[in-house]
Amino acid sequence: MNDSRIEQLLNLAGGQENIRLVQHDDVNTTTLTLLNRKGLNLSLPVVSNLDADIRITGDQCYITLEDEFSQLYHMLQVMGVRKAEGDALPETRRTRKKSLLYFISDVFRPLMPAILGVAVLKIVLAIITLFNVYSSTDSSSLMDSQTFLIFKSIGDNVYYLLPILVAVSTAYRLKSNVYVAAAIGGLMFYPQMTALLSGEEDVHFMGVPIVSQALFFSASIWVILTIYAASYLERVVERISPRAFKGILAPLLTFLILVPLVLMILGPLGTWIDQQLPDVVDSLLNDVPIVAIMLLGAVYSLMMIAGLHYWLVPVMINELMVNGFSLIIPVMLVAFVAQAGASLATGLRSNQREFRKLAFWATGTALLGTPEPAMYAVNMRKRASFYSALLGGAAGGLYFGLLSVKAVALGGSGSLLDIPLFMEAGSLNLLHVCVGLVISFCVSGVFTYWMIGKERKHA
Repeated sequence: MNDSRIEQLLNLAGGQENIRLVQHDDVNTTTLTLLNRKGLNLSLPVVSNLDADIRITGDQCYITLEDEFSQLYHMLQVMGVRKAEGDALPETRRTRKKSLLYFISDVFRPLMPAILGVAVLKIVLAIITLFNVYSSTDSSSLMDSQTFLIFKSIGDNVYYLLPILVAVSTAYRLKSNVYVAAAIGGLMFYPQMTALLSGEEDVHFMGVPIVSQALFFSASIWVILTIYAASYLERVVERISPRAFKGILAPLLTFLILVPLVLMILGPLGTWIDQQLPDVVDSLLNDVPIVAIMLLGAVYSLMMIAGLHYWLVPVMINELMVNGFSLIIPVMLVAFVAQAGASLATGLRSNQREFRKLAFWATGTALLGTPEPAMYAVNMRKRASFYSALLGGAAGGLYFGLLSVKAVALGGSGSLLDIPLFMEAGSLNLLHVCVGLVISFCVSGVFTYWMIGKERKHA
């Protein structure tokens, strides 16, 4: 929180003397209550810059801002703006009506230190692996060493446990039972469930088919929606349960009814996707490959959110076995680069130092194969950023489709370090890859920067 932002906030509030009290809550927001709502200066262009949520109720005016590290709250207290003793403020902040994208971003924000930390570790390990592959000396002992494998496990562990972390963060945001949420998030890790969904046999639950794709059930969007439903059920049940059953009946009904219900809904959905998606993708690639690659470039990020991208892996392998190359593998790379471009532009437009730092780090990790920080923590906070990233993926995908850009080996990380996979003797395939990535990065970045600026002018 820099001095210029404090000054902008005070101007918006009508001066320090117009602030009656300041409060910070456990949802990481700071709320200012004004003495005189007429002192509020809405003509300032800084309203959108500050991302302020303004509520006027009668003679009272409240200004709510995100303040994850409590810097704004503490600085205002140092300046002498304090909550008066015994001065109660009922319902000082408004629950902002946020889109699903914004809520998902809120869920992922607290997870970013862990995700960014292991992302950097995975990038270092990927660079070591790349040097090992193209090194003239035989260093396979390093790759097979227990030390390297342990470091690799450390890097993969956070992503392996991501459904549990997402469930806990969602429950914290919704003020529901985090331990029940963790149990729901970890369901697909239970050995018996893992063995059951291994694909060796058809699985049915109460007569309903369950797709043999555990990773689909563990996708972030399904975990978040399940915990949201569980939190609603918990509030309703706790309100009507007898005192002897409080704290017990809600988890019981969640495990007994809600979780099986979710499985019975997602099971047929996953089964239908398992039957239809590969055939649809194959048909589009055969009939209209340019349109197919463009569409996949646009929606690949959405497929990641819903866990649908796992169904593309067998299609990629089949492409390599039948044709000797893959048209889908480049789509992953162009989608990640588009997220990086939007993240960079969002960071450049932001006046919040901590968010800007997060956006810049997220840009780097997205370029090197880890798009989650850019996609979840940065771009989803503003629809302009996220939609621009999808547009950038479509633009790059269109170029790849027109030039028939292909990967000649299976890498799968979607990183710029995978560029050697596109080297093909006697062709300009590698050059077209570079051009397509630049197009994707620039389109998403330019549109993000322009649209955010346009939103501020009309705010």
